[in-house]
Amino acid sequence: MGTVTKSFWVKNGTLSLPGKTIPFWGLSTFNGFPQVPGPKIEAIVGDILQIILFNNFLNSVPIGEPVSLIFPGQEHVMAKQITSVAYQPVQPQFSGGELISLTDYVETANFSSLKALIYKFEAAKAGIYLFESGTHAEKQIQMGMYGVISIKPVGYNILGHPNYKTAYGAGTRSKYDVEKVLVIGEFDSVMHDQVVPNVYYNMLQFKPDYWVINGRSFPDTLNGDLVSSQPYGSQISCQAGDQVLLRVINAGYQNHTFYFGGLIGRVVAEDSFPLVTGLIDGTYEKTGITLGSGQSVDVILTPTTPGEFYLYDREYNHLVNQDQFPGGMMTRIEVSPKF
Repeated sequence: MGTVTKSFWVKNGTLSLPGKTIPFWGLSTFNGFPQVPGPKIEAIVGDILQIILFNNFLNSVPIGEPVSLIFPGQEHVMAKQITSVAYQPVQPQFSGGELISLTDYVETANFSSLKALIYKFEAAKAGIYLFESGTHAEKQIQMGMYGVISIKPVGYNILGHPNYKTAYGAGTRSKYDVEKVLVIGEFDSVMHDQVVPNVYYNMLQFKPDYWVINGRSFPDTLNGDLVSSQPYGSQISCQAGDQVLLRVINAGYQNHTFYFGGLIGRVVAEDSFPLVTGLIDGTYEKTGITLGSGQSVDVILTPTTPGEFYLYDREYNHLVNQDQFPGGMMTRIEVSPKF
């Protein structure tokens, strides 16, 4: 397999939400804008991933804190400073007996310095995973420092291969025609407004007023146009009879029950563990699924009737933008007749 190298810069940015804009901290590519979720990492089982994290970019305003990334679900993660030669296994970092970071981190940078750290690990297992801040995580993740790693089985893109267009390989009931990654979560705009100018925010007062899919609230979730800070729309288009693979992952702090709009979905994997193992088929049908923080599911929907079907959070107070309905965590599947 090959080596996949991604370089991310931590930057200040502005989120566009219905009726309001709020500041955030995001990850970007070299000349890109910071975004939520961060730039997607895509790999094939067996690839080696190298993730380079910079804590400043040329003349951008630094966030003023150490930063790091953790990779839940990935084993044997190594790290080194960009000027070092040898990788070492990542470790929690302490100072004076106090936990500073869950993993190796990049020091605070200023306008004249450039700090960076390289993480390295093997993409050993197919699935959909979060990567997220490991330093002041209770604050930095909410501020926007997270993204998705999508690892596909060997042959998923080779016509005629047994694993072609499968999420987990042949025999896992994960074959699909259309794939969509939906990263769900929420924003507390008051927290964002206070954290960026370095005003103390008590996390016990956390009270979201926007609920999002791929960083957007309805109706912006339906907008396919690129938005610099939130480039991933979540509307889905398919034909009747298509197998639609929904890969739903919760990057927020709250539990969310995600409803499939009247369609019946078959859950084929949970937390990137396929539910078919050997002769045992543990897949099951649901009309919605509840996800805790950090959890993910892979669901196959097969709409048979043309029409529009809305996917949304069954906590109805999460379907608002600043208490105004409709809004929040909602998107749509558009099903056209089969040609």
